[in-house]
Amino acid sequence: MDYETVAMELITYSGNARSMAFNALEKAKEGHYEEAEQMLADSKKENTKAHNAQSELLFAEANGEKAEMGILLVHAQDHLMTSMLAIELIQELIVLHKEKANKGEK
Repeated sequence: MDYETVAMELITYSGNARSMAFNALEKAKEGHYEEAEQMLADSKKENTKAHNAQSELLFAEANGEKAEMGILLVHAQDHLMTSMLAIELIQELIVLHKEKANKGEK
């Protein structure tokens, strides 16, 4: 297995997912909730790609192939965890923005 390629996939997909999530938050702040929800859904799809790359590493290790833990792989895992947390928090922030807008309409 080419660990550098998998690590770069993790970094790329996770970075895309994080950026998309923050763009979704900006749309929600502007009041464009449907667009924000679609962007967040796209972010989750991109993050799933990153998670699938991580699963390759886990399956390889489960099959006896030991990964060399270098800074690139640690950095890739950091990207994945950061994007997962960002998506979860931004999803909640979008809900709060919607609730705040609905209260203003009453």
